[in-house]
Amino acid sequence: MKKFAKVVAIAAACAALTGSVAAFTACGGGEVITVAGSTSVQPLMSELADAYYEKTGVTVKVDGGGSGVGISKAQDGTVDLGMASKEVTDEGVTPIQIATDGIALIVSADCTLEEVTKQQVFDLYSAHTAIGDVTDAVSRDSSSGTREAFMDIIDLESIYSGQPELSSQDAVIENVAASDNVMGYCSLEALAGNNTIKGVKYKESDEGTAVAPTTDNVANGTYTLSRPFNILYNTEKGLDERVSAFIDFIFSEEGAAIIEANGQVVTADSRK
Repeated sequence: MKKFAKVVAIAAACAALTGSVAAFTACGGGEVITVAGSTSVQPLMSELADAYYEKTGVTVKVDGGGSGVGISKAQDGTVDLGMASKEVTDEGVTPIQIATDGIALIVSADCTLEEVTKQQVFDLYSAHTAIGDVTDAVSRDSSSGTREAFMDIIDLESIYSGQPELSSQDAVIENVAASDNVMGYCSLEALAGNNTIKGVKYKESDEGTAVAPTTDNVANGTYTLSRPFNILYNTEKGLDERVSAFIDFIFSEEGAAIIEANGQVVTADSRK
């Protein structure tokens, strides 16, 4: 998000120099595409937005709020594109998957836990049953697409009473990093370069093979804790030329390189 803030500051400075709105357009700020929703998709979208501005001079304003916010704002047309880190079947919006992301089960870097089974994760989140030294868990709040995808994969209908429900991925990471006995979950990309947490290996059953949370393992299907990264638009309004051009960029070779560098798996353009 720091890059994006710099882009906006530069454009605003251009406008200030000549004292006119026209100057903002001349500096590349005349068109603004608005995007909001999933805080898991947000870092990737911000990288794509920065690159698109550098290439075209078109500003893409990216806000968070959670997948629920992305869906509702796309439904009512208050943003050009919503973001959701889960399957989207809601009426009034059309989803486009731009990537596949792994969900990492995380503990602090000093925690002794190295691998878990699906049943162990289910028991921890549903009944507060310890997994070795891990005695507590944190979750995302009900507006989170990551939470919905996680609960679907683990077959959770509810989580135990009193479990902290946090409003952002960063909050989950901070809570987990602060204690050696807490588990959480986050987007796989958040593991990169973060030495305060680690991802634990995951297996579907006691007889299965524990698989590390890596992009390669998401791509080859062996790491099964994964979900789609979707953008979505108001179905009735459709896509105008400016938004379509930005989506074309996302599915270009340059966009694919950004997606891969951010730790997600590239998917094909479903519009074609």
